[in-house]
Amino acid sequence: MIKTFADGAAFVAIDLEGAERSVGIVRQARKILQGGAEDLARSLTYTFASLELRQSGASAGVNADGDDRPTAIAAFVADIAPLVADNEFLPDPGKGVSPDDLAPLADHDPRSPLRHLDRDGVPFAAELAATSTAAAIERTLDGLDGQRVAIEGFEVNGTALTRELAAGGARITALSTAAGVVADPEGIDPDAIAAAWREHGPAMIGHLGPTPDHPIFAADVDILIPSSKMGCLTHREAETVRAGLVAPGAPLPVTARGLAVLRAADSLMLPDFVTQAGPVWAWEVAPNATPDDVRAAATDGVRAIIDDVLDHEAGAFLGACLRAEAFLSTWQDTLPFGRPLAA
Repeated sequence: MIKTFADGAAFVAIDLEGAERSVGIVRQARKILQGGAEDLARSLTYTFASLELRQSGASAGVNADGDDRPTAIAAFVADIAPLVADNEFLPDPGKGVSPDDLAPLADHDPRSPLRHLDRDGVPFAAELAATSTAAAIERTLDGLDGQRVAIEGFEVNGTALTRELAAGGARITALSTAAGVVADPEGIDPDAIAAAWREHGPAMIGHLGPTPDHPIFAADVDILIPSSKMGCLTHREAETVRAGLVAPGAPLPVTARGLAVLRAADSLMLPDFVTQAGPVWAWEVAPNATPDDVRAAATDGVRAIIDDVLDHEAGAFLGACLRAEAFLSTWQDTLPFGRPLAA
């Protein structure tokens, strides 16, 4: 279901009707495609179903550029205020949108403000996404010690992710940004990565080590974490993957054909709607809960889901889909058409 706002310049895609509430990110760019927003909403629906929550995924887009951006976002925020007040759509900041942009809606959002906490320069929501990714990998491999990792599409949550993985004993031996790829078989120091990101952003690649002669997807690693954008790991890229485990670090990085190629090559892909589930644990917390309490709950919750699906005969991804769909069937007359994979 698509609802338009701001004289057609913005929209909200809500995946399921009859949900207790819908939640999703708001993105801003010159052109946000509704199809991609609907795909993001579907992935979140499967996250909620995996956690046995009767909630719907959603995703919003504000189409604006340059000087028109502040006015367009302000108009969208004003227009959706009744939806937020009615608990129909709760927005989170995505690409091009900051927490400050959505601040006028904060008083009507019932979720805990703990999710906005800044933790050593990293938003707590990003830290929890990294926590859930690391927890899913650790459970799958029965530990992280000595595992070689490639992170494709290092972004703001990349700092938290490298710290989580390194804390478990993994080595970040390759990573990429929009500026290129860097690799070091001995491992790239996570503190050096964090410092380079703070100072240089995506251009940090030139300050961390040599550039390999192969793309990031073909890195000789144990774990590949695709993160740059929806559908970045197509069947063509999947044919080059050498990692035995693919663990998404962002929503919907793998296409349906990419998944088929990975399965044929015996590369295990974890479900993005589980590896990225961590932030949900910060939405409803006890009054005296600490960030470490929330981290522990997210870690335990993700590990439990992975335990349920890891040995599924259809594979972990499809097993997790079936698990989520079993819960959806308890409150939806028909299942939504299409599983959470990029086109």
